Amino acid sequence: MARPIKGHVYFSHGAWFVSFVLASKKEHFRLTQCQSRAQTDARRNVMLEVLNKLRQIGKEHLAVAFLRQAGEADARQLSNVMVLLGGLLDGTECEAPPPPAKRLLRDSAMAATTALSTMMTVQEFADLWISNELARRYRRRVKEIDHTENARRLKNHILPVIFRGRSIGDTPLSEFTLDHADHVLAQSTLPEGSVRQVAQIMHRLLRLAEFPARIIERSPFPRGWLPDPNPIKARSYLFPLEDLALMRHTDIPLVKRVYIGVAHREGPRRGNLVTLTWSSLLLEFEDGGGYLSLDHTKNGRDANWALDPGTAEALRRWKKVCPSNTYVFPELALPRARRRPLQDRPMHVSHFSDELRAWLLECGVDRQKLFERNKHRIPLRAHDLRASFVTLALANGRTEAWVTTRTGHTTSAMLNRYRRDAESITELNLGWFAPLHIAIPEFSTMDSPANDNCSAAGSSERV
Repeated sequence: MARPIKGHVYFSHGAWFVSFVLASKKEHFRLTQCQSRAQTDARRNVMLEVLNKLRQIGKEHLAVAFLRQAGEADARQLSNVMVLLGGLLDGTECEAPPPPAKRLLRDSAMAATTALSTMMTVQEFADLWISNELARRYRRRVKEIDHTENARRLKNHILPVIFRGRSIGDTPLSEFTLDHADHVLAQSTLPEGSVRQVAQIMHRLLRLAEFPARIIERSPFPRGWLPDPNPIKARSYLFPLEDLALMRHTDIPLVKRVYIGVAHREGPRRGNLVTLTWSSLLLEFEDGGGYLSLDHTKNGRDANWALDPGTAEALRRWKKVCPSNTYVFPELALPRARRRPLQDRPMHVSHFSDELRAWLLECGVDRQKLFERNKHRIPLRAHDLRASFVTLALANGRTEAWVTTRTGHTTSAMLNRYRRDAESITELNLGWFAPLHIAIPEFSTMDSPANDNCSAAGSSERV
């Protein structure tokens, strides 16, 4: 009778290994997917199962190849290994009739799935998701997106939360339950406005683990578990004269005034605007016009439109003094307030809302609605620069198609939130924002790179 095989687990040169004695020879297998002893023990048990099944059908000579694949496999590959092993078992000759092939393949795949869910933690699977590795493995089933906000909420509000003596991040996927999720949402450190977003992240992760990753048999979340959406609160926007006050406030760094001015007059999302590169702009037209071309936006599409003539001229003049040849709004253009050296990368706008409200007060803009916070209203945010663009554009007769080309909104319902304010602006006859190259004092006195082809009259077609 063959001696039972146990397998020896050890750590060497920064990696986990397991060794088995096969045909009187010790074979070593690197476990490339395992990061802890618990994961290594679970993977060794799977490999022992593979060995025992191969012994049952008299194909132990295939053990090295199977074990090497099982040791290096990720979730999907391990499932395929177990399915292939099930196919070998299906051809076994024995006295008792073998089980039906379909059931055997299903049971083998289920065994692999159970083993993997025992090994893979919430942290590890979340890393696969936010790095877009899942999108690369499951093309057209998992969308590749910018996970900056998802990663931030995972780091701050989900993974470090302790439940029954263990963090959510260290919890195996197979052990994650509704109790874990409800405990996360009950944390006092979770802002009320982020409850639904955090719940959506956990819901999405476990659904992906169910399919297409097939690591768990079923997501623990029942239909209707997600909290209700946040109530829509009244939001603010800036009037053209308030924008002009900001543009003339020279204590604000020039790069940030250009950023605000472009956001007001063109309306792109913050993520697209702050990372905008000079290669995405065409500013050399003979008539002084300009063109912006984005290869990718939040909704997965590209975006292209003709710039406001005043914006195009302001960007031409900004390019003459911009310290970066890559980014339109670089960190290099900021005053060096700290000792650390600045780098050629986009400037940070994480606290831009606080700065924006402080600058408005410095400019003498103290309209109460811009700073008020209560259960029905939130104060002016950096995101509301887009709201100013949409509201003023609709008030000045721009079509819905013209607006959505620039903002990336995909439904009329999103724009309807701004229509009531736009009607009021129309009645007040506030007009459009001043041409950017005239509104910013440093640009108004600068010679135009295009011989000032962009006249004030041309820029005022929207006013």
